[in-house]
Amino acid sequence: MQDRTATNTNLVVFNREGIKRRMTELIPLYAKAGFKDLDLNFCEMMNPQSILNTEQAGAYIDKLMQLKKEYGLTYMQAHAPYPRAGQDPKEMEEKILKAIFYAKEAGVPHIVVHPIKGNIEENKRYYSNLLEKSQNIILAIENMESQDEIFSMRDIRAICSICPSRLKALLDTGHANILGLDIQKEIMEAEGILVGTHINDNKGKSDEHLLPFMGNIDWKKVVHALRDAGYEGFMTYEAMYYSRSLSINDTDMVIKKAFETGIRLQNL
Repeated sequence: MQDRTATNTNLVVFNREGIKRRMTELIPLYAKAGFKDLDLNFCEMMNPQSILNTEQAGAYIDKLMQLKKEYGLTYMQAHAPYPRAGQDPKEMEEKILKAIFYAKEAGVPHIVVHPIKGNIEENKRYYSNLLEKSQNIILAIENMESQDEIFSMRDIRAICSICPSRLKALLDTGHANILGLDIQKEIMEAEGILVGTHINDNKGKSDEHLLPFMGNIDWKKVVHALRDAGYEGFMTYEAMYYSRSLSINDTDMVIKKAFETGIRLQNL
């Protein structure tokens, strides 16, 4: 496992004032606080007004690459937009494919994708189609938080079997905790296919996306399981809801707390 904690770029994207900020505005703040490894959150594209949905998308990607060089960063993961109820499937597929293209352009080794609502066989067909149409990049399938979705590493492993070289797994600790799963067992089940994490905490009842040690997850067991499983990737925050009840003026405080929490996490 890597010896430092990473974060996705939406760590402080929410605030009580509802002020929206792009990745390009937030990345310098993370870098100055000490974060060197970032997950590019292309879920920005789910906002119809996102610059990534316009002709200026290329310039935006160029700016991301400029920031990467300026601050000596690694873009170690990315997150694709995901299907939502009532959304045109073709339109969503276009966004996902664009996000995969942008991730490839930014030199990201893998991009996180959500499974569709459905069983293993339906997801195998979905990913077969996505693999045929997309760039040559690893797709990391995330475990979801409800029983009517793909939520276990066993099921994700079954889906990955259709193309083991390009389909891998990503563990969201908060999602597993909501369902009362044994996170240690889920990690061991994903041994050999786990390439990424979404590190976040909750109290087991809702998807709170809090920083570690704010909920009831036993983080010592999680860290030890990742090491025992031979996981070589990062512990990467997806803890963006901690900031949404706070002011935008608290941004620096939240990032500092996240960075210090990462050191505590690593020391386990």
